[in-house]
Amino acid sequence: MKIAITGTNGRVGGALSDFFRSGNHEVISLRREDVDLCDLSALREALQSLDFDAWINPAAMSSPDECERDPVLGHRINATAPALMADVCRQRDKYLLHFSTDYVFAGDTSGKCHEEAPAHPLNAYGKSKREGELAVLSSGARATVLRVSWVYGAKAPAFVEQCMARLQEGAGLEAIADKWSIPTAMPDLCHWIEHLLIEQPSALLHGCHSGEPVSWYGIAVAVHEIMRKNGLLDDDATIVPTLLQDARQFIARRPIHTAMDNHRLSSLLPRPIADWREALERVISMRRQDSR
Repeated sequence: MKIAITGTNGRVGGALSDFFRSGNHEVISLRREDVDLCDLSALREALQSLDFDAWINPAAMSSPDECERDPVLGHRINATAPALMADVCRQRDKYLLHFSTDYVFAGDTSGKCHEEAPAHPLNAYGKSKREGELAVLSSGARATVLRVSWVYGAKAPAFVEQCMARLQEGAGLEAIADKWSIPTAMPDLCHWIEHLLIEQPSALLHGCHSGEPVSWYGIAVAVHEIMRKNGLLDDDATIVPTLLQDARQFIARRPIHTAMDNHRLSSLLPRPIADWREALERVISMRRQDSR
């Protein structure tokens, strides 16, 4: 299969490019300097001229604070560009897999959000991503919108890798304890997407692991426990819970409860999606083997 992937200089796009290159696929890697989603003319030209079977779009203006500073640019990248992708894919009868986020939810109710749950984003980032979702889903294209949350396990470090580095340095950690979601391990996400490229469902799906919602503090504690279990740490570390309201570095308002139910995606896959703790232990164990 010929797969075009945008944003391959980013965490998810880069990991997907590496994954599909290692398989029996031809990958068209589109870095920001190749196709800038701000330049809609260049994007349309690429969509119309490139020879591809499937177009994967993990590229986004993904910082809530950057979107809050420049909502016009955020809307162009996160909503207008995906709408253009969907329109051209419909015209060419090509499959589109577009990434979205758990930040489309208001986060005012605990538990897990289903795909049918009302989307009431709190900030400019969530609003632009929701508008992108709606544009893709209403386009008539063969398209999947995949919402993901707290992705880790790629080359580019995320919260899990940052925790591991701090703990290995012998430093303590502070982590927010009153904001909940469910993390997504990149190695598993790659396999889910590989299957979606075969089935090509026209659907809105939640791409995260199973298990109970967890805070950043809860993830940090789990990382510490798993590292101790795998012999990556000799000593205990101090992990201090903090409150979201005290995170003065944030500009955009963050939703509190954005854990997603993955039943719909899990039912489409060859095997049920694993619990997030199981996936976390697997990724940390892989890192241990790679470091030997």
